[in-house]
Amino acid sequence: MITTNHPLYEALRDIQEFKLRLVEYFKDKNVFPIKNKVELAEALPCGISLPCGEIEAAELVKLLTDNDFPIKDPEDLAMKLANKCPIKQ
Repeated sequence: MITTNHPLYEALRDIQEFKLRLVEYFKDKNVFPIKNKVELAEALPCGISLPCGEIEAAELVKLLTDNDFPIKDPEDLAMKLANKCPIKQ
């Protein structure tokens, strides 16, 4: 395992963990392609915490734009939501 004292290490590790959890949750779900925010909000798990830093995945959906859709697969979803995660320095 690589460790570092870089100030962004923990934030980037949290984002990577967030992406892995999203892919794991959605890997067997038959919801793709997701065409818009409404479909994505309906597909996100209720009652399961999927935080990226201090923000839950459902809150990150609000930051997506029409250009982010369609979302093709779990990996695409993970990348697009992770790109909206705030990074604390």
